[in-house]
Amino acid sequence: MTCRGIRGATGVDANDADAIITATRELLEHIVAANDLLVEDMAGVIFTATPDLDAAYPARAAREMGWVHVPLLCMQEMAVASSLPRCVRVLVFWNTDLPPDQIRHVYLGRARVLRPDLAEQGRRMTRVAFQGVAGAYSEQAVRQFFGPEVESVPCRTLADIFFAVESHDVKYAMLPVENAVAGSVNQSYELLMEHDLRIHAEVILRVRHMLLACSGTQLSALKRVRSHPQALAQCQRYLVRHGLEPEPAFDTAGSARDLAANPEAGIGVIASELVAELYGLEILDRDIEDFPFNYTRFFVLALEGPPRAQRNKTSLVFTTSHQPGALYECLGEFARRRINLAKIESRPRLNRPWQYIFYLDFEGHCQDPECEAAIMGLLRRSSFIKLLGSYPAATTPVPDNGVMALG
Repeated sequence: MTCRGIRGATGVDANDADAIITATRELLEHIVAANDLLVEDMAGVIFTATPDLDAAYPARAAREMGWVHVPLLCMQEMAVASSLPRCVRVLVFWNTDLPPDQIRHVYLGRARVLRPDLAEQGRRMTRVAFQGVAGAYSEQAVRQFFGPEVESVPCRTLADIFFAVESHDVKYAMLPVENAVAGSVNQSYELLMEHDLRIHAEVILRVRHMLLACSGTQLSALKRVRSHPQALAQCQRYLVRHGLEPEPAFDTAGSARDLAANPEAGIGVIASELVAELYGLEILDRDIEDFPFNYTRFFVLALEGPPRAQRNKTSLVFTTSHQPGALYECLGEFARRRINLAKIESRPRLNRPWQYIFYLDFEGHCQDPECEAAIMGLLRRSSFIKLLGSYPAATTPVPDNGVMALG
């Protein structure tokens, strides 16, 4: 097997840790997606940063992506007149049998001017399935995680996004699993039980609901508001306060698209600002969600799990025997090892009336010694267990006002 080099570069907005790490991570994710690169096939990575950037941070992006066993080298470039400012370059040494003309180099943002002949090679977009139509919040989550050059593939139902990954039509799927206000998306958890996809990552999206209507409509003229049931639930107080009747629909963006195609008097929709731009609707009111800490959590699904990151979370499903203390003993496996539980929720088993399944999230990777021991202990005490995946833990975005609401 030959060791070949994958070259890449990206511009950075500012000389601070967050900006450098974010830009470098986006570059590395594009390189991985463009070449179907596996971390175990990397022989090493060399980073360089222009003198106006701190050269200590690019490698941290790789470590946070789980490249913990890949040799990394960081260097500061010499000052060169007329060089591109605030630029990070990377050379990934890849063990592969591919010929040189099939290697995809990636140049992002301002760095495209360095090699315009190679910039297009990085545009072999990653295909990601989501439920809904163009402008849906799930598509926003896709773009937030994968970047603007991702190819979003709309699907009619949540089940369809699972089938899209299983049939290799897409590489990933974006699955909404819970909202901080309205709670869990029950169908998503049922589908996770029915299918064998792995959780590749989690994404937390700040949801900002807009009240939209056809051009020229006044808020006082509205009678009914259509949207996905989750969106209606997240704006319930606003709807009651304005005397608007909620009308459940297929999804948020689809409601807007249909109203734009077939205008109706007295009808509004709840959707995103992007949807208003896409379908030519007028924004009657902004940020109408009842609570400012309105976040939706998504799982990125794939056929295979991701490499281990520095901060991980694990999700699994289990059942217990129907006897006193069974659940207490199962959870005790984690408590004794001081493993923090991030979530536990019960759902009825569809094939067994009055029996329940427990969905559990905990901090750590399933291969960490203490976590592995807890899972083995749970396996001995439970009647069924299914590991959904260990994946990099996401950070909740900070609201525009810089204040994180708690409670």
